[in-house]
Amino acid sequence: MLPDFTIFGQTYPVYTLAGLAALFAAAGLASVRSKKIGLTFSDMLLGIVILGAGLLIGGSVLFALVRMPTLWEFRDNFAGSPLAFLQATFGGMIFYGGLFGALAAMPIYARLMKRSLSDIICLVIPTFPLAHSIMRLGCFAAGCCHGIPHDTLGIAFTRAIGAPNDIPLLPVQLIEAAMNFLIFVIMWQFSKKERKAIHILCLYGMSYAAGRFALEFLRGDVARGFVFFLSTSQFISILVLLACTIALLCSKKRGWQKNRTK
Repeated sequence: MLPDFTIFGQTYPVYTLAGLAALFAAAGLASVRSKKIGLTFSDMLLGIVILGAGLLIGGSVLFALVRMPTLWEFRDNFAGSPLAFLQATFGGMIFYGGLFGALAAMPIYARLMKRSLSDIICLVIPTFPLAHSIMRLGCFAAGCCHGIPHDTLGIAFTRAIGAPNDIPLLPVQLIEAAMNFLIFVIMWQFSKKERKAIHILCLYGMSYAAGRFALEFLRGDVARGFVFFLSTSQFISILVLLACTIALLCSKKRGWQKNRTK
């Protein structure tokens, strides 16, 4: 579609700009409620740096792990060119890796802000699907994470970076962007009232994992990797659904036990 654009002689990648827009949109939205726990917009900007770093590191590491078998198979092509090997290894991101990286960075951010991890989760997690929705628009512009060929609903790319050109492909990026926006609306409404962090975290995890598992059947790119007969993201989605189910059951059991001991 539009992988990049030029202004005053400078070329900018749309995917990168979409990522920045997503981070600032999430920070701006979180700042609307941040006053409840004594945080300012500048505190949210610091959150962009810390959580954004976790997102980039986690997403790149998982991408590298998924790519490693293929890179090893064609290792002779990178002989004498370590820079090309590094670019091929870390030249992309997988969302789940970015999500786990951002979650891992949250305790660091909470400690710096001198706030509880629960407060940070309740504040930040509802903005994640909005940021992800914007980032998927960047994927569509670049042509990465593309869908399967579809003559009726497909859109043919002409300047795609990560998709075959001139072949009608299902715009699964736009479908996922719409799905994430719907999850955001649900999360934003749900989190208006005071909720437990585990409930907010699991609502997001389960809703996204279920949707992502289904959407993977519409994906046509092979870079996402596979675990047996499932894609990497489908395999992780199952683990997320199981983990959230167990976490909610344990949370409910602890609450029931506390009520009994009163």
